[in-house]
Amino acid sequence: MVKRVQSAISALGYVRNSAARSLAAGSSSSVGFVLVDLANSFFADMARGAEVEAERSGFYLLLANSDVRVEKQKAYLEHFAQEQVAGTLLTAVGSDLSGVPDARGAGQHVVLLDVDPSCAATSCTVTTDYEAAGYLAATHLIGLGRRHIAFAGGPLTSHAVGGRWRGAQRAVAESGGYAALEHLDSSDVRVKDGQMIGERLLAERTGGTDGIVAAADLVAFGLMQRLLEGGVQIPAEVALVACDDNKSAYGSAVPISTIDLPGFEMGRSAMQLLLDELQNEEHHLHRNVVIPPRLTVRESSVGRT
Repeated sequence: MVKRVQSAISALGYVRNSAARSLAAGSSSSVGFVLVDLANSFFADMARGAEVEAERSGFYLLLANSDVRVEKQKAYLEHFAQEQVAGTLLTAVGSDLSGVPDARGAGQHVVLLDVDPSCAATSCTVTTDYEAAGYLAATHLIGLGRRHIAFAGGPLTSHAVGGRWRGAQRAVAESGGYAALEHLDSSDVRVKDGQMIGERLLAERTGGTDGIVAAADLVAFGLMQRLLEGGVQIPAEVALVACDDNKSAYGSAVPISTIDLPGFEMGRSAMQLLLDELQNEEHHLHRNVVIPPRLTVRESSVGRT
């Protein structure tokens, strides 16, 4: 009998309908993850961490890329709710939680990553300490004897960039007047924004700025390109530290010192929170997990060692 069934399955090309099976059973073995930007290795690292933890627990991870578009984020959340995945992880576009209330109303469990926890009282959240990242970067430069520090990148209204700016401000304030800080704004944190800031520094350069905290590695990458083209020696004249350890910037002419953001650990922790919510729904308590960043020193701040 079993052989006849298997032969029929092979002949018909039957594939099990997991969605229908999950609907009938009231459960699913899939978890959705809506990422802001898969081109950014920070978010790709989150996906890897979440996948490791999902696999350990017998779940499959389905990835979606909102491509920094709120309407696309909302559409994916709606799609995952319709497919009745077990739960959803979300890195929200600019802390915009559009679609989350509807997803929860449809019975979805949602865990948020890289958002301002104050905006998400009804969900578990996993964040890193962006203020600590800016503080570490600026403290590193001050410790190297740099006194005229620029914070490159914006906008400061961004949860991540604003936190890094406040951390740099705190480090400079603690220097007791030894160091000074200025902000060189931009509309985004891409390579072209760094190049624009580099142009500005070259045009205004009078020997003042000797240290730069870049709001993101891509900003540092573009900024370094322009400064090197303009004849500025890095780090002899200007020491540079970036924030986020984006692997897209690894090909820079001078290896960039950076603040490592713990993407892998954040993804893994978020999946653990989601699994706990799924398995202990009645007793689960929403909480915010903060994973600290760390400094990786490379040539852009200390030279070749």
